[in-house]
Amino acid sequence: MKALESFESLQQRIAVSELGKESVNDPLLERDTWSVLEIGYTEEESRIIEIHNIHFKDFSLLWLKLLAKLTAKASAREKSALSVTAKRIRALRQLDEFLSSQGYNRPEILTDNLLQEFIKQGSQRDRQRAIIYAVKLWTEEQWLQISFAAHIYRKYTPKVQTIPEEVLYQIYEKFDLFPAPLERLFRLQLALGCRIGEMIRMPRQCLKQESEKWFLQRWIEKRKYWQFYQIHPLVAELIRAQQEFLNTQQLIDTDFDKLFCFVSSDTSFGRRFDKNPIYLPKLLTNSVIHSWVRDFNKKAELTDKHGNQFKFTSHYFRRTKASIMAYCETEDEYIAAVLGHASLDMLPHYRQRDLNRLEKESATKGYVDMYGKVSTFKPRKQRYEKLAELLMVTTSLGECHRPMMLGDCEYRYACLSCNHHRVTLEDKPYIEADIHQLQQDLEQAQVAGQDRRVTEIHRLLNLLVTRLQGLEKLQNIGSSNANE
Repeated sequence: MKALESFESLQQRIAVSELGKESVNDPLLERDTWSVLEIGYTEEESRIIEIHNIHFKDFSLLWLKLLAKLTAKASAREKSALSVTAKRIRALRQLDEFLSSQGYNRPEILTDNLLQEFIKQGSQRDRQRAIIYAVKLWTEEQWLQISFAAHIYRKYTPKVQTIPEEVLYQIYEKFDLFPAPLERLFRLQLALGCRIGEMIRMPRQCLKQESEKWFLQRWIEKRKYWQFYQIHPLVAELIRAQQEFLNTQQLIDTDFDKLFCFVSSDTSFGRRFDKNPIYLPKLLTNSVIHSWVRDFNKKAELTDKHGNQFKFTSHYFRRTKASIMAYCETEDEYIAAVLGHASLDMLPHYRQRDLNRLEKESATKGYVDMYGKVSTFKPRKQRYEKLAELLMVTTSLGECHRPMMLGDCEYRYACLSCNHHRVTLEDKPYIEADIHQLQQDLEQAQVAGQDRRVTEIHRLLNLLVTRLQGLEKLQNIGSSNANE
């Protein structure tokens, strides 16, 4: 009886809430199976993710079933990804099972301790994310007042799964194992840094040309809009090859408006690559792409530099693109724009990976620039550059890393003031000697009242001390590696 009274009380609070007023008369609430199309998702999203319905029939607690339905509507209204909404409802279904097994049947019993116990018994991060979202929604709408303190997990640096250079070389050698459209898809993904869902959505007529420049229309998943990006002519050439492929396929309907079609083949006994693929005028799905990549891993027998078997997923291409840009010291905002990130939160992890690489390489050679920043900067050579050694010029102190060595240098005889100048640990004794000499010169200039000379010596000292501090930092990194 108390459970029924609690449920009726919850219904009354929902009826007067902002979101509840919109939903109280919605016939969807009377049903236990919802098509994702009915709550605002598109057929395209449904087919790509392969989630067509959200089910509530397995809920045994009426009050939690009602809250789960309202949570699903709120999540869809906020334009959360379909996969995210599905995960939230799955977690609430698991909460229903947990409460029922423990004999809890009223909404008032939800406490911090009880929710923490539920979270610990499953996939903790996924469950906590779902509970955080649900509790926040329920509290803001004043349906339930729950005191919940999210557990602060120890922050591990996420594993940035990228493809090592030696493995990427093997993939390029064996790319032709894939059917031609899939080979082009993965080459484009690596070049563009797109999510696989964004690649699947790419329209057939996605290119436009303005003068000599090419632009690509691309869907930005996190921001939910289409945008044109300028691309390299070679990327445009790859896209045009895929467009031509669609034009020559007899089975491709003229109304099919995507750049990449469905690719199927005989998968019995692992013979996916032994028979001619079948192309169908319908959307590719995540699961089909996953199956092709999984079987490619088996067929190609990729190994890393230690001889260990290496397996990757399609998302590795996107992460590899991000790591390459981080390695080249690309600005965070530009990386975020290329990848379509909604924030800069993920980028420090690529930077951390770049730092790990620096620590491993510091034993061989590391550089310090005029700002004291430690890096393993190498000149950004032009593709097919045959005279790469010309991009590094030895100076009287350190190395010049100007990206182009054409024409005269505007900083002639003033390398310390140039941001293309680098020093290494080999230069440290000379910098210390120069600092000592300049300090003596400074004393003499001060005694002689040579103000302009004093100012210039201070400037040079600052430039040298900054470099020295960077070299000491580089030396410490090398010492830490040796101790490990």
